[in-house]
Amino acid sequence: MKSKLLLCALLMTLLGTVACSHEHPAGADRFRAATLDPGEDTAGGAAGADERPVPASDRNVVVVVVDDASDVSCAELPRFLPRTSALLRDRGRCYEDATVTSPACCPSRAVLQTAQMGHNNGVTRQIDAERLRVEDTLQHQLTEAGWDTYGTGKYFNGTSSWLYESGERSSGFLTSDFWEGSKYYGYPLWNDETRQPEVQTDGVHTTTRTGRFLRSFIADHAGGERPFYAYAAFKAPHTDNSMQRLVQRDPIPTEANRDRPVPPFRWRPEPDTSDKLPIYQEQLRPRSFYERRYEARTRSMYDVDDEMGRTFDLLRDLGELEDTAIFFVSDNGYHLGENGWETKGDPYGAAMDVPMLAWLPAEFGKGVVDTRPVGLIDVAPTVYDLLGLTPDHLVDGHSLLDDERRPGTFFELENEHSEDLLKEAGRSPGRVPTWAMYRSGRSTYLEYYRHDGSLIRGEFYRGDDYDENLLWPGNRALRPDEETLAWFRARLREGRTCAGTVEQGSANPCP
Repeated sequence: MKSKLLLCALLMTLLGTVACSHEHPAGADRFRAATLDPGEDTAGGAAGADERPVPASDRNVVVVVVDDASDVSCAELPRFLPRTSALLRDRGRCYEDATVTSPACCPSRAVLQTAQMGHNNGVTRQIDAERLRVEDTLQHQLTEAGWDTYGTGKYFNGTSSWLYESGERSSGFLTSDFWEGSKYYGYPLWNDETRQPEVQTDGVHTTTRTGRFLRSFIADHAGGERPFYAYAAFKAPHTDNSMQRLVQRDPIPTEANRDRPVPPFRWRPEPDTSDKLPIYQEQLRPRSFYERRYEARTRSMYDVDDEMGRTFDLLRDLGELEDTAIFFVSDNGYHLGENGWETKGDPYGAAMDVPMLAWLPAEFGKGVVDTRPVGLIDVAPTVYDLLGLTPDHLVDGHSLLDDERRPGTFFELENEHSEDLLKEAGRSPGRVPTWAMYRSGRSTYLEYYRHDGSLIRGEFYRGDDYDENLLWPGNRALRPDEETLAWFRARLREGRTCAGTVEQGSANPCP
């Protein structure tokens, strides 16, 4: 086991002297739960940690989630995430065709944590976080299996972080530092002494603090008796919602990156959206608006990239990098005018496609570009596989360590009109009806539904840009034949009730 003195020396270099203190004053950059007795009930709600079994593996795991990041190709990634790419892309694996099952923050994070579709984990809307069964989460199973688990940053919309930080509700993590995710500065953190959240006035950017908390946890647990699992959820590049509830301001980068040059903006509005629902048939903003937002989003991702680089350096200095699996994902994508749309919640490519990278040389290879269709739903099954564990519940995703290529992909999202949705994403997503979609190869079939479940319309696309609905009357010459449509409709119906996988012997497996 590495010496505590060595850890403190390294921390003093990387985080500052406060990192070696065993106190946690308001606003300190040491993770809050460091002072708790491992046998106590902690913020994660797991008691008696000292009596847990010996873990089945010595491997550590770090999962990093960013908020609303646009996808870019693996080839272009170094222009947007240079430090992250240097390790996870150049020496790890980049997934070229990664998607989310449900393109909204809360449902997507529930999919990531449970490896279950929303219709199976109960979280189909932003307001459904309290319906999640914590026993079905990756962090809960790793905690029970003996890993030291920690979560920091933004947890879920639709529920208060303070319920978890106070210990009133379990997140499944042994320890955590979650906070409300609407602001880049002046956000609250939970104070254990006062048992209240307190607004931070120290001027520390939320991205900076998330990175510091993550590294503090890693440094405290590196070389310990148990391996660790760390989940870091950055707010960036989400809009800043620090003003009135419906004001969606541009992300606020740190001073270090506020004026940093960014790659040129690619303006890709759909020329004609008359083949889509009326909500997509008007360009919501001028190009100048989207270009300004793109620049702010890109710079806020540079902040995340800086924190990732510092975290890689720490893992390397502590001798843990080669034994730590790292996953980097976004909870959904983001529209900047594509398909006549802004933000997310819709079934088209800009909202569905996300960056996704993985690191563990012995398993993921070095410099691999993986073109298989994969998704956030596959992260937890991969972690179980890496650590030699069997999930104790049905999962709907597949291990990325397998060479199998899924025959198709199912997607879904339920419409909602809620205060949480308005605060988190503005008015646009609430205008999108409930929908379900099935994609196979380059062909995609989509259905929109009314609140009573009846069909509004179907759409069919070939290609990745979703610019031409082949079921629109103006495209009769391009319409797929009825046999093709019947096949896609059958796959979509199966997807809406699927549960489990072929590997688990499920009767109606998810693709």
